[in-house]
Amino acid sequence: MAQVSIIIPVYNVEKYLRQCLDSVINQTFKDIEIILVNDCSQDNSLQIIKEYQQRDSRIILLNMPANQGISKARNEGMRIATGKYIVFADSDDWVRDDYIEVLFNGIEKNDCDVFAEGFVLYHNKTSKYIPQRYSFLTTKCKNNKALILFPSINCGPWSKIYKKDFLTKNNLFFTLKSCEDCLFFYKLMLLKPKIIFNEEPIYFYRIGRDESLTASLYFRTYYIIKLIKEIYKTLIEKNIYEEYCTVFLIYAFTYVAYCLTFSSFPMKKMSYALFSVKKFLFSKKNNNVNILNKFIILIFKFFLNHPRLYKATAFVLKAIRRFFAKLLYSF
Repeated sequence: MAQVSIIIPVYNVEKYLRQCLDSVINQTFKDIEIILVNDCSQDNSLQIIKEYQQRDSRIILLNMPANQGISKARNEGMRIATGKYIVFADSDDWVRDDYIEVLFNGIEKNDCDVFAEGFVLYHNKTSKYIPQRYSFLTTKCKNNKALILFPSINCGPWSKIYKKDFLTKNNLFFTLKSCEDCLFFYKLMLLKPKIIFNEEPIYFYRIGRDESLTASLYFRTYYIIKLIKEIYKTLIEKNIYEEYCTVFLIYAFTYVAYCLTFSSFPMKKMSYALFSVKKFLFSKKNNNVNILNKFIILIFKFFLNHPRLYKATAFVLKAIRRFFAKLLYSF
């Protein structure tokens, strides 16, 4: 039994897999198991995994019976993990040599449920490194509701370490095929974990891959709308919609705008997408809605009816979220 289980889903990443595996097996923290979940890769990824398996006995290969996507792959990795802690990595990314050591020391020292470190974006086409910094509100905030307003700073499960017991006892797993990170993070925050954010850049996240599933704008938009529906469904099932209504509406408003800003849809398709959101969110009567929520709903409906204006709002998303966070919560 290892102290830390590293779960890495693998699907058609032969170009990048060696860099990922080299960075993981050379960790300064040695008490790890490396669970590689092969999601029926059709390239040479499986052969590369077997090659590395012969070099390092800590590598565990799990072959999925059929291609089921990253969520199912991560869940299967979690199912067989034996470590006290869980860490995730994507197979086209790589990590610093002390990645696990920094995360392990952070969660042990702070005795928290989740410990998060910083990361660097690497653009695959331009070879540029773009360091990411957490919002001041994120690192200083002690209110989990406000933290939900800032999922885009790092909703990814990577560059974090989790207590396995916390995940399993709360039945927290991945579900969506895309935007799965955001839904997982949102559900995590609803559990009100003790979470500590730090900014040391220990993870390198690759962007700009043409072959990446998330490169499809149509696919991304479909799942962002699905994400909002799943979050709404979760809040209703937990009977906490009224408590989280304001945060949810702001989240939905800003996230859909973010998606549309980077889309190249014709206006007709964009209008239909916004109509779908409007129909889902506001077809029912909003009972017991306070004045602030009524105001947000009015703004939301207005922009849903005006896609050109809505698309432009994404450029001020940081300001919008920051304003509402300061308005609603004290830090």
